[in-house]
Amino acid sequence: PKTILPTGEIVKTKGTPFNLDVSRIGDHISNVPGGYDHTFHLCGKSGFVVPAAEISSKDLKYRIRILTDQPGIHVYSGNFLNGAKGKNGAVYDKHSGIALEAQNFPNAVNMPSFPNCILRMGEEYRKNITFSFYC
Repeated sequence: PKTILPTGEIVKTKGTPFNLDVSRIGDHISNVPGGYDHTFHLCGKSGFVVPAAEISSKDLKYRIRILTDQPGIHVYSGNFLNGAKGKNGAVYDKHSGIALEAQNFPNAVNMPSFPNCILRMGEEYRKNITFSFYC
């Protein structure tokens, strides 16, 4: 893509590096120019909690599972990490981190086909996100 701005288009991922149902992010990141910074549509019914993502360490010793009633999950692969030094001398290079963010669709306010994201005065906003950690 020439831009990272949301277009409102929901595209099929089967047969692409974006089909994360059956593969690991690290296996395909070199096929995604710049890395992952995309929101994935979760195919659940509105208001129902569904499995959104599961990630694990290479050795499968650590695993995180996310369930949510949000319509999407944003995957960001540390595309702008640039060798910053962290705790105990750790170095954070490009793609050395991952963020998974359950959320509504970017630019939903301007896309009538997307779930409503406007909260009006007096309304209550309530969403469910569950993080389960295994080791």
